[in-house]
Amino acid sequence: MNIIDYFKTFGYLTVEEINFAMDFFIPEEIKKGAFYLKEGQVSNKVSFIEKGLFRLFYQLDGEEKIMLFFSESQLMADYFGFLTETASIRPIQALEDSLIYSIEKRNLNKLFDYSKNWERIGRQLAESAYVTSVLRANRLLHDDYNTRVKTFLEESPSLMQRVPQYMIASYLNMTPETLSRVKRRIKRTGDVKDTIHNVKG
Repeated sequence: MNIIDYFKTFGYLTVEEINFAMDFFIPEEIKKGAFYLKEGQVSNKVSFIEKGLFRLFYQLDGEEKIMLFFSESQLMADYFGFLTETASIRPIQALEDSLIYSIEKRNLNKLFDYSKNWERIGRQLAESAYVTSVLRANRLLHDDYNTRVKTFLEESPSLMQRVPQYMIASYLNMTPETLSRVKRRIKRTGDVKDTIHNVKG
């Protein structure tokens, strides 16, 4: 999905409002392995991913812990750093060659001032980011390994093929060996339909 089609999915933005916004969204190509945001940088932009894949992670005792994946048709930012204007402790790195469209915070505020519809979208996106963060925390606290893997397969089946398994294990807060064992168990039971046939490991 391209960025204009994404804006149209909200259903209430006018052509004029979309055209006004496009003057502020700057295209960027990011190569696999390059950083969208480095540790210590202040996040001052939000980006729409037209093509590609990213991970947001942090270091704990010398080990990388993955918090989020961002892929096509999603908005991407270190939202905590973006809102607080503080240096990020969670870098964001491209896992594939990617094409994104970025808007700086000062220009995003111009959109909110320009129309009530853009202000409404800002509220919707903030609410969605909050719900996503709470849902992820709840799943890590309350879901067992089987449920975590099944939910990931159901909600993000393509990522199982695009992301190294050790990164998926980190995201699900389990070891790679546990992930492989759970996937084999799910294959045998057939709990996840239409995705499990392509799962490796």
